[in-house]
Amino acid sequence: MDVNGEQLIITGAWIQTIGAGVASIGNTLIATENEDSENVGGELYVLGNAIEATGNAIKAIGRTNNLTKNNEDETLGTMGAWFQAAGNLTNVIGGSEALTGKKEEGLKIDILGDVVQSTGAAFEATISSISDSAYAGLITTGQRIQSFAVAIEAIGLLYIKRGKVKLGQQIVAIGSYGQTAGAALAAIGFTKRFNIKE
Repeated sequence: MDVNGEQLIITGAWIQTIGAGVASIGNTLIATENEDSENVGGELYVLGNAIEATGNAIKAIGRTNNLTKNNEDETLGTMGAWFQAAGNLTNVIGGSEALTGKKEEGLKIDILGDVVQSTGAAFEATISSISDSAYAGLITTGQRIQSFAVAIEAIGLLYIKRGKVKLGQQIVAIGSYGQTAGAALAAIGFTKRFNIKE
């Protein structure tokens, strides 16, 4: 992989991690009883997903640079990063809808965004799991955790949609911290992998 592609993947992975952390804080605030905290939490959730989308898009561009170097095995991973970015953007739209008072519509959009994100992380984990590169195991673990955690978030949103709001909000918050942990593991793995001197 060329140096620019490596740098883009590392940068994108860390930006994604920061965004996931911001969204996690937002989801925690939403799960509180305080209405002011809930509004701030909703804004942080939207901001965090926008940051995540940026990181995933940068990662996808870095992976695309790798494709141009005759490494077609990266196709699924590239597609996964784009799926995650699309899922994040869908979450931005859903979160924005909820902030403007269209909570039911926002929930539907948010659930879709989480499903798309989870699928994208699973695609990335699949390609990482068959890689024999250094730190592939750490990267795969991080991506699998992300995929599973975002699916947990979607389950939490379904609970909210069915009227079990408090429980759903708690499940979403737990899932979002899992996603942050998974993103951080993958970012550490990418950083270590590309900083090995061969």
